[in-house]
Amino acid sequence: MQQEYGQYFEAIQQAPRLLVGTQVPNLRDDGGTVTLRDSADAKDWQEAVKTILVKEVQDRAGRRSEDVAPMMETLHASVGLFQNNVDLVPGTKQFDKELADRFATYAKAYEHRVDGKLVGYQIPVQPLVDQVRTQLVAERAAKAASAPAAPAPTAAATTAAQQRAAEQQRNRVGQFATDAPQAGIQSKAGGGGETGDDFSALFGTIGLPGLVI
Repeated sequence: MQQEYGQYFEAIQQAPRLLVGTQVPNLRDDGGTVTLRDSADAKDWQEAVKTILVKEVQDRAGRRSEDVAPMMETLHASVGLFQNNVDLVPGTKQFDKELADRFATYAKAYEHRVDGKLVGYQIPVQPLVDQVRTQLVAERAAKAASAPAAPAPTAAATTAAQQRAAEQQRNRVGQFATDAPQAGIQSKAGGGGETGDDFSALFGTIGLPGLVI
């Protein structure tokens, strides 16, 4: 507007007295020019110009708003899509990449791109998101149901420790013999189980190196 109506913007910024005696565009429909007689005449002309310029700005803004209304609607829909579906937002804990990838594939035909950049979709796509999510839930449930169950441990499966315990000598009443150190436990010379024994050797023997009590 300032570039198109530069002379009017310049005139309304002048002090009214400085415009006295100058010729300015006639604001009537018949066009032409008029001579500003005094400061009051100049001020009235400036106010009329301001009114006309403001109205023109409003009209142009209204037309531009109507032109961009579809784009604004698309952008608002895109914002709402991610607000209502956090599992589509990368970087969040709820992000579901499989859901996002499948939805993007199904919705590709409805993409709205500007200069090659995706700004939204030409139709409401929330029903499509819901449909894809329902499909994935059903597929994952079926997959979990068909997965083979882990084999249960059997009585015949003995550990190495159980085997060593079975082979250890016992006395006539079934107690472990005390005349020899038990298998897998290192005896400490002079220790004899007294208070103050270092149990680091025990944990080293059963496979937990570095764990000391």
